Amino acid sequence: MTAPTKDVKRTVLATSVLPLLSLLFSSALLAAPIPSPCQHIQNRPCTALVLGGGGARGGAHLGVIRQLEAQKIPIDLIVGTSIGAFVGGLYASGYSPDEIEKILQTLDWGAGFTDKVSRDEMPLRRTQQRDHYAIRLDIGLGADGVKMPKGLLLGQAMAELIQHAYGVQSANQHFDQLPIPFRAIATNLRNKDTVVLAQGSLLAAVQASMSIPGVVQPMRLDGKVLVDGGVANNLPVSVARQLGATRIIAVAIDAPLQDEAQLDSAFAVTEQLTSFLVRQEVELQKKLLTADDLLIEPKLTGIDTLGFEKMGLAIKAGHASAKANKAKLATFARPESYASWQQLQRKRLDNQSQISKVTLHNQSALADEVLLERLQIIPGETYSANQLTSAIHRLYGLDQFERVRHQLSMQPDGSQELLIEAEDKSWGPGFLNFNFLMDDDFSSNRRVQLAASYNRTNLSPYGAEWYNEVAIGTDKLFSSELYWPIYNSGSFVAAKAYRSVGTLIVEDNEGLSLGDFIRQETVLALRAGMNLSDDAQLSAAWLDKTGRYQLPAFFANSFQSKYLHFTRQGPELKLLWDSLDHPSFPSRGLKLDLSRQWLDDVFRGSKASSINTSLELIAATSWQDHRLKGRWLEQRYQSADGDIALEQYSLGGLLNLSGYPRNYLYSSALKFGSLVYMYKMHENRFSFFQSPFYLGGSLERGWVKDSIWQAANAFSADWVWAGSVFLGWDSPIGTVLLGYGQAQSLYSEQNQQLYLSIGQWY
Repeated sequence: MTAPTKDVKRTVLATSVLPLLSLLFSSALLAAPIPSPCQHIQNRPCTALVLGGGGARGGAHLGVIRQLEAQKIPIDLIVGTSIGAFVGGLYASGYSPDEIEKILQTLDWGAGFTDKVSRDEMPLRRTQQRDHYAIRLDIGLGADGVKMPKGLLLGQAMAELIQHAYGVQSANQHFDQLPIPFRAIATNLRNKDTVVLAQGSLLAAVQASMSIPGVVQPMRLDGKVLVDGGVANNLPVSVARQLGATRIIAVAIDAPLQDEAQLDSAFAVTEQLTSFLVRQEVELQKKLLTADDLLIEPKLTGIDTLGFEKMGLAIKAGHASAKANKAKLATFARPESYASWQQLQRKRLDNQSQISKVTLHNQSALADEVLLERLQIIPGETYSANQLTSAIHRLYGLDQFERVRHQLSMQPDGSQELLIEAEDKSWGPGFLNFNFLMDDDFSSNRRVQLAASYNRTNLSPYGAEWYNEVAIGTDKLFSSELYWPIYNSGSFVAAKAYRSVGTLIVEDNEGLSLGDFIRQETVLALRAGMNLSDDAQLSAAWLDKTGRYQLPAFFANSFQSKYLHFTRQGPELKLLWDSLDHPSFPSRGLKLDLSRQWLDDVFRGSKASSINTSLELIAATSWQDHRLKGRWLEQRYQSADGDIALEQYSLGGLLNLSGYPRNYLYSSALKFGSLVYMYKMHENRFSFFQSPFYLGGSLERGWVKDSIWQAANAFSADWVWAGSVFLGWDSPIGTVLLGYGQAQSLYSEQNQQLYLSIGQWY
C-alpha cells in the first residue's frame, strides 16, 4: 500500500479536526438502561476488552488479541471506539487473529476515503457527464438556494470497505447474539452524548463509530445523527463497567502529544489541541480502572493516525506491549474452559447467503422497478459478499443517491431477507459542476475554456432530467437538453438545442498568424435511442443546423465575403460503446464511437446532399503499473456538390499528432492512429482524490486531406509520423499533461512543441 503524503494527512486533519473542537468538551452516557451481557457468566469474573480509537494505530489491538489467545484468556464482552470498533467487531463476529491480520494488511484503506464510483460501473450518460465536467463539486442549486453535502465523503465507500472486511452479516436483533457480545461507540452530533450501539446492523454500527465529522457524512441510525465515537469517548471503560464487566483489559492507542519542535505549523498546533481534548476524556476513563484491571498502552512511535501502510508494525507493537504485561494477563487466564469458549467464538455466518426476498425502502424519486433492475438480485439465488457489493455499486453508480444501505435479516424460517435503503441526495435535485480547460504550447497558441453544467434530476420516476451547459473562452457553448426515459431506463427520447462557437487559428508554414477561422452553429437535435447496457447506446436523431463561417482576410478575399452562411438538415445514426475505466489513463476497456449523418446542405444559394462519417476506436490494457492504449480515428465529409466542406476536422496537439499546435491541421477528411504507453509512478491511495502520476510516450501517425475547401472524396496525401514524451497527472480538476512532441515537417516547419494541457477537450 502506498503511504499517504504529508499534504494528504494535513488535508484530513484540517477538514476533520476543526469540526471536532466544538464537540470534545463534554460527553455523557445515554440514560436508558442497557442490557448486561455479563448476566450469563458464572463462577468467574466477566472480562471485557475495551479497544480505543486511533486510526492506523489500531493494528495494535490485534497484537493484544494474539497474546490474549496465547495465554488462553476468554473475553466475555468487547467495547470499541472507531478503529477499535472495527477490529473488535471482527473478533466478536468470530474471525480468528490470522483472518483479522489478513484483512488489516490487504484491505484497501484508501478506497474508504473516496466515494467515486469507477467509470466503467456507471451508466454511459453519467460517464459522459463526468468526463466533460471533471470538477465534481456537486453543488445543490434550486429554489431554496445553494446547498452542499454534509461531509467531503458521503460514506458509501466506507460502507463498502467494511462490507468487504466483514463479509455477509445478518442484521442481528442484538449484538449479544454474536459469538462475543459487542458494543460500538458513536457520538450523537445533536447533543454530544455517547451512543452505545447494541443492535441492528453490525456494519452500520461500525461505520457510525468510524465516521469522522466534517470528513465522512454523519450516519443516521434510529433517529440519531451519529459521528465518530472518539469525539465523546475514545476509551469507553465506563461503558464496559456499566454493562457489568468486573475486570477490564483496556487498550489505549490515542496519539501522543508532540514536543515543541514538532509544533511547526498551524496544522500541527490544531492536531495538538485535538489530541489534548481527546486525551482529557481518555484520562478520565483511565481513572475508572481498578487494580484488578489492566491498561495496555502500546509504544507506537512513528505510526500516525493515517499511516495504514504501517499496520504490520502496529500489530507487532501491540503484541510486544501485551507480552510485557504477561504476568498480569495470567490472572485473566482460564485454561480449563478456554477450548470450549474458543469453539463458540469461532462460529460465524457463512460468507454466502441465499436471498429469499428483496425489500426496498426507496426514499428517492426513482421508481422501484428502476432500482430492482439495477440490483439484479434474484430471490432464491445465493450471493457472496462481493456479489452483494457489486449490486450496490450498480445502484450507487446512477449518481442519484446520497447513500445506498443494505442489510440481511434472518427470517423465522431461516431464510435471509435483503433490505435495501436508497436515499436521494438531500442537497438536490439540481446539481452544479464545473470544468476548466487550457492548452498552451509556450509559443503563440493558448486555448482556455471555463465551463459549468447544471443538471435538474428527478423529473420522472424513470430518471428524466434537464441538462444544461455553458462554456466561455476560446471556444464557447450554450446547450440545453431534456432527456426523458420511456417506461424504463433502456429506451429514451431527448430534445437538445445548443449554440457553439469554435475557433481555429490559421497560420502559415512559418507559424505566422493569418487570422482566426471561426465557426458559429446553432443545432436542434431530436433523438430517440436505446441504452443497450451500461456501456452501449444506439440512437437515431433528426438534426437541424444553422450557422456561418467567419473567414480570416486571407480566405475572405477568395469568396468576396467575410461570412459564409449555411443550413443543414437530416438524420443521424450513432453507436457508442465505452467500457474504459478512465478517459485519459485507462487500464482496461474499449471505446467505439461511430456516427453517420445524411444531410441536405444549403450554402451560398446552392443545395447539395452530404454524408458525414466519424469513427473512433480506443482499446486499453495493462499489466501491474504499465498501461497501453491504442487509438484509431477516421473522419470524412463527402458532398455531391459544393466548393467548400461544411464539416471541418482537425489534428494537432499533444497525443493528437504531437509536434504541431492544437488543431493546426484541419480538413474535410483525416485519419489518425496512435499507440500510447503509460507507467503509473505514484498514487495517493489514502486521499479524498486518487491522484496518480504517469510517465508516458507515444508513437503517432496522421493523414489530412490537402485542401480544406474541396468537398469531393479525399485524394492522395502524405502520412505524417509523430511522437511524444509526457508527464501526466490525474488531478482533482481533470487530466494534466506536460509534454514534448515532434512530428515530420511535411505540413509546417513548426513541427516540435512543448505542451501544457489541463483537462480533456471533446
